Amino acid sequence: MKKNLFVLIAILACLSVSAQDNGLNPVYKVQLGDITYQKGEASKKVTVGKVLGVIADVAEGRVTDINNEEYIPLAKNCVTTGLTHVRRLQVVEDDEGETAKYLVTAQITDITASRKVKTYDRKDSKGREYTETKTYYGAITSVALTFKNLQTGELTTSTISGRCSEYSLAGSADEAIRTALGELAENIYEYYNEVYPVRANIIERGTEKKDKTKELYIDVGSSLVGEDVHFEVYVVGQVAGRETRKQIGKIRIRETLGSDISLCKVQKGGKEIKAAFDRGDAIVAISTD
Repeated sequence: MKKNLFVLIAILACLSVSAQDNGLNPVYKVQLGDITYQKGEASKKVTVGKVLGVIADVAEGRVTDINNEEYIPLAKNCVTTGLTHVRRLQVVEDDEGETAKYLVTAQITDITASRKVKTYDRKDSKGREYTETKTYYGAITSVALTFKNLQTGELTTSTISGRCSEYSLAGSADEAIRTALGELAENIYEYYNEVYPVRANIIERGTEKKDKTKELYIDVGSSLVGEDVHFEVYVVGQVAGRETRKQIGKIRIRETLGSDISLCKVQKGGKEIKAAFDRGDAIVAISTD
């Protein structure tokens, strides 16, 4: 009976450790501060939750009747939405600002639309010639995001853009701008997911075929990542007391099996990964998207 009890305690201890974060992926709290919009030499300061004026210029045709008010929620929310989807960032409200590691300010530097009108010589089914006119709309939006480390005062600024191609299916300048703002939000979280990547230990080999590893398990799961996230695989070593990393392959999450475990498919380097397993090397993975 005592022996069974000790076995049970050991199993529970192992489960407790495995359920914990691997310690490699701290989540940083960020507080969103002021947003400014700059058009040319003019700069208008606004606060999150207040009006953010946006002017849409059209390069050809000079469309000037665009309702600026329509872009207020999009221009503000594209920043908050983008940051909210970053895996290792947590946007906090103002009353939690004292717990934040970073204060993030944003300056909208560009929201412009373009219109091109082109004519094409055509022939109908009876061979009669006619001219077809098509109008194409495009847009670009850009924001400069500044992270201020509230402990050290260090500032880091990155400029991120979203685009809508002139040859997209946008039927108006309004639609093109909205599409570009949507892409801006996506590019914000993709960029900062690369700046703050997820790191994982490779904890177990899975399916193997001949001299190659086909599948393996990592110690991050649904609490941080989802399916189809890609990682680069490294062998970790030590030289003169410093960590070294050598890339040996690439993997993709096939299925999250829990909050801290995922099954991955090896996409590249199966032979090298198996050799590293066989040698007992320490193997880690770092997300790339």
